[in-house]
Amino acid sequence: MENNSIKNILIPVDFSKYSEKAAKEAVRIFTDSEHFNFIYVLPLYYADIWDFADIDRMNKIRKDSEEKMVNFIKSLKIPDTIKVDYAIIDGDPARNIIELANSGKFDLVVMGHRGHSVAEDFIIGSVAMKVISKSKIPVMIIK
Repeated sequence: MENNSIKNILIPVDFSKYSEKAAKEAVRIFTDSEHFNFIYVLPLYYADIWDFADIDRMNKIRKDSEEKMVNFIKSLKIPDTIKVDYAIIDGDPARNIIELANSGKFDLVVMGHRGHSVAEDFIIGSVAMKVISKSKIPVMIIK
């Protein structure tokens, strides 16, 4: 796959050092791309408590996540020639990333080999493994 055939890239992030490294590599490698689409999936446990939690608290979590995403993207210094979008959604991270990857809108997924996890000894995280297994488009894992 040539870099010039990769126009639309999906970049899932969880604000871990691993997703930051993956995003930086995407910016470095895919300078001819047209569109970077960042996605952050609010962890499932937030979605699970939505009905029971204080609505103001949940809105603050979403607002804080959006602020973090905006600052994260700014820190990458993406060239103006590349369109940048982002989304904050909730649910199962692997399922959401796979659905987006298989939507026909993207040419490639670039993600870190792991995210926030207590299982530091594993070579690859469970979300990355599921995305690799079920994505219909190429997935670039950055270690």
